[in-house]
Amino acid sequence: MFPKVSVIVPAFNCEKFLYKCIESIRNQSYSNIEIIVVNDGSTDNTEKIVLNMKEQENRIIYYKQENSGPSEARNKGISLSKGEYLVFIDSDDTVEPSYIEMLLNEMLISKADLVCCGYKDISDYGVVKYSDFHFNNSATVHSIMEMVCNGTGGVLWSKVFKKEIISKHSLKMDKTLFMSEDLLFVLQYVTHCKSFGSINKYLYNYNRLNQGSISSNISIDYIQNYISVCKSLEKIFLKSNFDTEKAKEIITKRIQDIVIKLVEQQSCHIKDIYRKSALTNVNQILSLNYISNYTNDFSTNKWLYKPFVFFVKNKFNRMSIIYGVNLNILRSLKKKLIKRKKVSL
Repeated sequence: MFPKVSVIVPAFNCEKFLYKCIESIRNQSYSNIEIIVVNDGSTDNTEKIVLNMKEQENRIIYYKQENSGPSEARNKGISLSKGEYLVFIDSDDTVEPSYIEMLLNEMLISKADLVCCGYKDISDYGVVKYSDFHFNNSATVHSIMEMVCNGTGGVLWSKVFKKEIISKHSLKMDKTLFMSEDLLFVLQYVTHCKSFGSINKYLYNYNRLNQGSISSNISIDYIQNYISVCKSLEKIFLKSNFDTEKAKEIITKRIQDIVIKLVEQQSCHIKDIYRKSALTNVNQILSLNYISNYTNDFSTNKWLYKPFVFFVKNKFNRMSIIYGVNLNILRSLKKKLIKRKKVSL
């Protein structure tokens, strides 16, 4: 009558946020759940927090493994799960009390294979409500695939999955990847779905206050990982007969976004790595064949990023770093002004 929902929480050195995360799950209005916490080799008080909460909550299932990354932690959570439906929650985030109930109700009523909801983005700039899924009952697999590839559509949270589909098609996170492995999982899952549902509510609280920045010393391994993700995307698009031009557009945007992000990071750490090293790193990134094959197609409607796109397309790499330095200064000033305003209030 009331199907079980398995809530999978990968945890690594998250003592600062873990209690609030698990507590928000315990307080769900839908009670037939199991809370699977997979400790991925934490060295802080993560284990102590979970074990203390487990004494008071018999729905918590705890598993500890050697540090193997979030993909392996989530895969372990899937293998341990007993529920008909799966929900993934990151250990530094929280969910609203009706999160699981509303997602599950929509799935049962609409008989959808995937149901999504909106989220609240919590950062230094405040709280902003977002939803990456806007569609009606006529949504197709290809249209949902396109949505998954935009914004945070490809993350595991703010969604409920059917375990039957995951098991039937042996879907797993790729443990060889350390970024965007969730995007590939969601995209592969979508290709096996027949119908979709969404809730116009903001039920997931995405905490960006805990995000660390990309290392100032960007390695080629990092870029190669991203290229591997894009190549996997190409294979999924091809296998599902996704529109070729649309696929190229999506890949181009992803390559553009990571290039701009990495140039910005080099600019942010200019004092630590020196201008010459930053320029060497950017030159190295943009000289990769896979990256350079897409740069001529870069374009953006965002005015702040137009200079980046212009400099990169014309190989003015030094100018892109200088622009990034000045942009970072402006953002730092904006943060200070926001903090001062909060204090004055």
